Amino acid sequence: MDEQEKYDILKKEVDSLQIQLSKDKKPWHQNPSIFISIVALIFSFGTTGVSYYKTYEEGVRANRREARELIQRVTKLPIENFELMQRNEGSAFGEALSGMINQENILLASQAVELIKRYPDSFSSTEYFAVALALSQSNIKDNVPYLFENAVKRAKNYNDYNASTRAYAIYQFTQGDYLEGRKLFEMALAVWNKYPEKNPFVVNSVDLVTLMYWSNAELSINNYSEATDLIKRANDSLTKLPPDPITASLARQIADVERRIEQPHSGGPRQLGR
Repeated sequence: MDEQEKYDILKKEVDSLQIQLSKDKKPWHQNPSIFISIVALIFSFGTTGVSYYKTYEEGVRANRREARELIQRVTKLPIENFELMQRNEGSAFGEALSGMINQENILLASQAVELIKRYPDSFSSTEYFAVALALSQSNIKDNVPYLFENAVKRAKNYNDYNASTRAYAIYQFTQGDYLEGRKLFEMALAVWNKYPEKNPFVVNSVDLVTLMYWSNAELSINNYSEATDLIKRANDSLTKLPPDPITASLARQIADVERRIEQPHSGGPRQLGR
């Protein structure tokens, strides 16, 4: 059958269909059978959509429940590990058990990442932060930047924001990216531009802790000059706090950093990591 014959057959079918349609003079919306069919079709689409949405929502909830169980477990592991090492200090058996806890941390945190990535918008800054911290403590690097960046992006208050930026900054220092680490510490100090706070105690105490962490990070790379400047700024914030137990605790922490700075080191202050 050539192309012309195919065309002729198709034309006859179309002509026949047009004739059949022309016999019914009523508009489609006045034809009960057509109208009912269309309504049924719309209803079918609607129920399918609702069913799909409910299934999706249940999937999100189930996924979140599973992930939260894992996250709650990994947040307890550092405490268990610390208590274990305290009880078994200098013991080979204690070291072996600590290694097993580390393996559990890696396994559970990695599983949590897989669950988070299924429905990333269903998790909070705190949950991203907890998993990032767990992986970074076990030196599993693949997903740590992704997790920390989402923890910062999804922060809803200054606590979430500062905890995430500080921890990410410290992580960058451990990876040798000191410029990025300093940038993140600066972001932590600029938190009040993003989340304004009128309470001077909150502002000064939070900035003090950021400066203290930053000073410690600089000390970790033997950058004594920068560490000294930062701890001086922390002391300036300390003088603005009223005397109370929290202030006293912060003062002791600053004094501890100052003692580390003042410890003798050969060759004078070193300017590394600049």
